Amino acid sequence: MNRHVQVFVLAIAFDLYWTLVVLFRERGVLLWSTLAILACLMLKPAQRVYALVLAVSGGFIDAIWAFTGLIRFNGEGFLPLWMMALWLMFACVWTRLAYTTALPGWMLALLGTLGGPLAYWIGERLGAIVFLEPTFIVLSWLMLGWLVVMLFFHFLMGRRKWDTLY
Repeated sequence: MNRHVQVFVLAIAFDLYWTLVVLFRERGVLLWSTLAILACLMLKPAQRVYALVLAVSGGFIDAIWAFTGLIRFNGEGFLPLWMMALWLMFACVWTRLAYTTALPGWMLALLGTLGGPLAYWIGERLGAIVFLEPTFIVLSWLMLGWLVVMLFFHFLMGRRKWDTLY
């Protein structure tokens, strides 16, 4: 399959997964978690390490935002299992995207910096999370956090990604 088609299919599949997770949250947490774990196991071992680092980093930054009173997740627990599954799946898809696309890391980081907060804003509109501060303030902090996570991830990956592509 053509690389561009793979990236397109991967993006559509993740968007469908994201939508289902955000809409059904705890009602499908076993399915969400299973799919995310399977996606992680389908990555090459070197890619899996990067995906796990990204998932943990994302969960950590979400925990900071929740702890500081910026956002609150609607679900069971401080950082609900559905959100951790979402981070793992995102990390697997993003890692695969970083390995397959010809886009430079800085452009992917920029896309993540803009797209991540947009997903939270949509999630807030769908009732998955609550913004505890004005929207502009929350989105500003989310953009900063996503920028840090994305730059960290792409800096960590560096050019080593090309060594394990094929």
